[in-house]
Amino acid sequence: MSAVAGRAAATARLPAWSAHLTRPVARWIPATRRSGALVAIKGIHTAIFFSLFAAVVLTLWDGVRGRPPGRRTAIAGGAVLAESALYASNNQVCPLTPLAEEFGAARGSVVDMFLPAAVAKRIPLVAGSAAVLALVLNLRTLACAGHR
Repeated sequence: MSAVAGRAAATARLPAWSAHLTRPVARWIPATRRSGALVAIKGIHTAIFFSLFAAVVLTLWDGVRGRPPGRRTAIAGGAVLAESALYASNNQVCPLTPLAEEFGAARGSVVDMFLPAAVAKRIPLVAGSAAVLALVLNLRTLACAGHR
């Protein structure tokens, strides 16, 4: 094992709970269908990733604008909070990552597929900070709207 591979293995996070769900699912798919299943999982994973990215941006934008949050902001913010809770409870591993790896992906993470490693490593920090800022700005707007 090379030094780089050894460091990557040492820093890889293991999912807290999602692997217990994905192993049985992986057994349902015959070996002849695994490559197609992997493509489907990567497609679904990618769609969810970009949808949640858009939800973070939308929630942040609504907070920056300072307008009272409406249904759109509540839905987007709720999706961001739900995904944050899933991600945090699973040892900071997306629940679909182990499933993609069960079907043969070297790394099941979506950001590893699309972004340079230096950027991919910072996604949780940047997106998490943006989500917290969005929450604070939207709560501030709600508090100010209540005092008018």
